[in-house]
Order: sequence, then C-alpha cells, then structure tokens
Amino acid sequence: MSVAVLESHRLSLIALVPDKAVSIFERFREFPRFGDAQHIAVRSRTAAERTALAARIDAAVSASDRAVMLLAQGSACAAAAWWARLSPKAYTANVAGALLVAPEGTSLDHRNFAAPKIGLPFPSIVVGADDEAQRLGVEWGSRLIDGPLLNAATAPTNRLRAIIERFTSAVVERDVVAAYRIIQAIGDA
Repeated sequence: MSVAVLESHRLSLIALVPDKAVSIFERFREFPRFGDAQHIAVRSRTAAERTALAARIDAAVSASDRAVMLLAQGSACAAAAWWARLSPKAYTANVAGALLVAPEGTSLDHRNFAAPKIGLPFPSIVVGADDEAQRLGVEWGSRLIDGPLLNAATAPTNRLRAIIERFTSAVVERDVVAAYRIIQAIGDA
C-alpha cells in the first residue's frame, strides 16, 4: 500500500493582511516551493466591508483545488478567527490550518470581528511574544510559538517558512493516519 505525501507546494496559501499594511508574507514569492500566496486586504470599518471580506475569503478557500493554509498578520488574525468561527463547516473544511502572526486584540479591528469564544475548527499556530498574542492563542485553541513582534522589514522569512513546513508535515501525518483508518475499515481489496 502506498500513500502520497502532501508537499508544501500542494498547499494554497491565503494571506490576510490589514488594509494598507505591507505583508510579512510577501517574501514567500522567493520560495517557489510554496507558490504564490493570494493576498486579501482586510477592511473592517463597516458591516458592509466585513461582509465583503467574508465573501472574498469564502471565494478564495472554495476556489482552491488544494488544501488551504491561512496566513494572517496583526489585526487580520482577528478577521481570520472571526471568519473561521462563524463560517459553516463546509466553508472551513478545505482549510488545513492557519498561521497567525503577531495578533492584535485591543484594536478597533478586533472589536469589529467579535465572535463566539470557541476554538478554531482547524489546527492553528500563533506566533507572538506579548501577553495579548498568548491570550488569543489560548482562546483560539492554537499552538503557541513565542517570538518577536514582526513587521515586513524584520520578518524572519526562513523561520516562517520552517514553521509552515513543520505544520505541513503535521497535516500530512494526520491525513495519512485518516487514510490508513479508512483502508483498514474497508479492507484491502
């Protein structure tokens, strides 16, 4: 029996970035293994902007022919959590996980993305050193990685790439275990 292994380029990366901010994920274009990350600007001043944002995330996730990894930075982390918590399972089922970098919890954007305080419906990692990042990581049910607050100029791309590769390996391992269970349940033909 053989099982195909999911490689990093088999993930579709969708980056949520605060409007008018420089994406810390922009440099992933330098690593063809990851392919291009689709960037979605997060605007949340009005209910109409939040509704449009949810529709853009829905469209990007459902249009992907691969498993999706959400990437978010700063106040856009709250948007990713809000979308994941309020979306039906059918919308989030294609999301393999999320990398949430330096989430901010006290900004107006965060209050605009109020959602039930439940864990995210997929595995997630929060990278951040401050107490607020740690608190949000616990609230979202995320694995916590202590690290410096990042911006586009100082983002350690190699570290983020390594985190995604480790995360991808964990997704593969979970999928392989599920595949073995299915094969054992139906028997070897």
